[in-house]
Amino acid sequence: MDRNEMVEGIMRHAGISKANVGRFYDGLVELIRRELVRNKQFVLPGLGVLRVRQLKARMARNPGTGAPVKVPAKKAVRFKAYAPLDELLNGPRKEAAPAEPPEPSGTLPMEQELPQEQGSPAE
Repeated sequence: MDRNEMVEGIMRHAGISKANVGRFYDGLVELIRRELVRNKQFVLPGLGVLRVRQLKARMARNPGTGAPVKVPAKKAVRFKAYAPLDELLNGPRKEAAPAEPPEPSGTLPMEQELPQEQGSPAE
């Protein structure tokens, strides 16, 4: 979806003029850019969060020649979807298998004998 398709979709859904939706979209993009530079993240309520990540320098290969190429360190933006959006796309999460119960020791803690106090008669 490009900018014009997005503006058209919002215009039809919200019943707002194309000019107003265009100004809103441009303002939103500018706000996201500023927040990513200033705070290193931008929260999209109900959707997820955009975060700036620092990627380390690494070695890669030129796919045409196979020659090693050094890729410099850089910053990148990563989107992390909130659980409801993730579940909408991927279905409900499967619960982790419960941990195995501990092996029984043969006696319950209340059945274990307590040490006798010195000088008290044994039963």
